Amino acid sequence: MQSLVMYSNEFSGHLDNGLAPEQFKYRILVEGDSWMDRSAMVHTSLLQSLAPEMDAGGDSVMFINLAIFGDTMRRMGQKKRDFVQWVRTAFGWKFDAILLSAGGNDFIDAARDEKPGEGVLLDMAGKPLPAQGRECLRHAGVKDLVEKWLDPNFSVLYDAVQASRHQGIPIFLNSYDSPTARNAPAFQNGRSWLYASYVKNSIPPALWPDLTDALFGEVQAAVGGWATGRPNVHIVPTRGTLIPATPGTTGNDHDWQNEIHPNKGGWEKLAKVWRASIKTVLVP
Repeated sequence: MQSLVMYSNEFSGHLDNGLAPEQFKYRILVEGDSWMDRSAMVHTSLLQSLAPEMDAGGDSVMFINLAIFGDTMRRMGQKKRDFVQWVRTAFGWKFDAILLSAGGNDFIDAARDEKPGEGVLLDMAGKPLPAQGRECLRHAGVKDLVEKWLDPNFSVLYDAVQASRHQGIPIFLNSYDSPTARNAPAFQNGRSWLYASYVKNSIPPALWPDLTDALFGEVQAAVGGWATGRPNVHIVPTRGTLIPATPGTTGNDHDWQNEIHPNKGGWEKLAKVWRASIKTVLVP
């Protein structure tokens, strides 16, 4: 049996057409952002590469995908009830694992949508330029984002799982990879993310590579913190997997489809890392 990726609203239709979840080797619930949903209008995401990667190893998986392009950890924990409903619903089977991609958009929103000098970036207009881009991080903003928003809202999802019949199942967390800040939006006439953030805060391009590496280091530290004291939470070590895009390019380049999303080749590389992490934990 081949693996199947479906959105939650497609599940009932598949059941009506003879879907038998018990026939899959694994049943996995997926929550998250564009890395699990889609990376552009006509480009898909990690799951479309992970499903055939699992099949190649003889592991059929039913993926129930709740992810939404652009979603944030704070929205997942505060307003989104689909996840809680799925873990609380009693089926004749249990989920074997949960995959979660969250935190990246929270940092990007805090960089791009806040006024200059607020959020997670300093406003460098009229100020002496530092030697390193990482010195443009506003650490008070990072601390507030993580402690007031990310950690509490991850706890909401985690506690919902632990209070359900799926208590103790493995939860695999996306640690992303460091992109290249460039004017390469996902949609035609859309906005870029890091590029727009850095320009708004008057940060010169020479500092962008080091700043981006430091910013995504903070993302990965925040995600890694969710595993502390939670033995069933596992970090998928994807950092350093992809070839960075060339600065100044505006479209598909190396392993990246746009500024913050991998392309097909990039997803295939990441899928191998995800499968290795999943198979290390799940019972054969």
